[in-house]
Amino acid sequence: MRNVQNYTIMDRIATLTATFTVANATDTCTSAAHGLKNGDMVVLTTSGTLPLGLSTATVYWVMEAATNTFKLSASPVPLYTTGLGGAGYPAVDITADATDTDTFTMHDIGNNILVQEYRHCIVSVHGTGSTNLDIGFAGSLGKSTTSYAAPDFSATSSNTNSWGWLDIVSLHNNTSIDGSAASINMAGSAVNLMYEVNTNGMRWLNAIMSGWSVGAVTIVARLFND
Repeated sequence: MRNVQNYTIMDRIATLTATFTVANATDTCTSAAHGLKNGDMVVLTTSGTLPLGLSTATVYWVMEAATNTFKLSASPVPLYTTGLGGAGYPAVDITADATDTDTFTMHDIGNNILVQEYRHCIVSVHGTGSTNLDIGFAGSLGKSTTSYAAPDFSATSSNTNSWGWLDIVSLHNNTSIDGSAASINMAGSAVNLMYEVNTNGMRWLNAIMSGWSVGAVTIVARLFND
């Protein structure tokens, strides 16, 4: 997400996943037409063992992204930029080539909107004709009773990571939709719809996308007061 005055664009969160190979001599990952950009967060899985230097259950940041290749950083790098690298943003030192089937999946932590100053949120959802995924909107008052920080919306809700699904209303037919991980289902047809998200009283908002198999989606949120 990136803020543009009182507009926020949420794009591609948790929707890209593919296998990749590794060349340890250059610390480079290769995945044909992967679609990642610098600053994207990914987690890794494997059919066996990841190359030395990489770990599962760890968030990495994409850097030096090109059409078919990218490198990984253990710390955040700036978004929407190209050609990063060097001492300022060192790549993870990978010391062995891949020998098993390794997979990256975009990760959705840290992409939260602070909505506490606004009473209303209207979102437009735009997907291509091939897009297949589910979308739910999650909100939070704060991470816990003692912390107003954003929770990790990708982790289970608890007393120290507090969040819940938010109800939405279709602006096309005034239908109320219960909050869930699949409040909006995109199943292979072009979608250009608008919804009001019940953020009144919330501090944090996130759009969680799951069940992706193909296609792209962009969600634009407008925050405003009466």
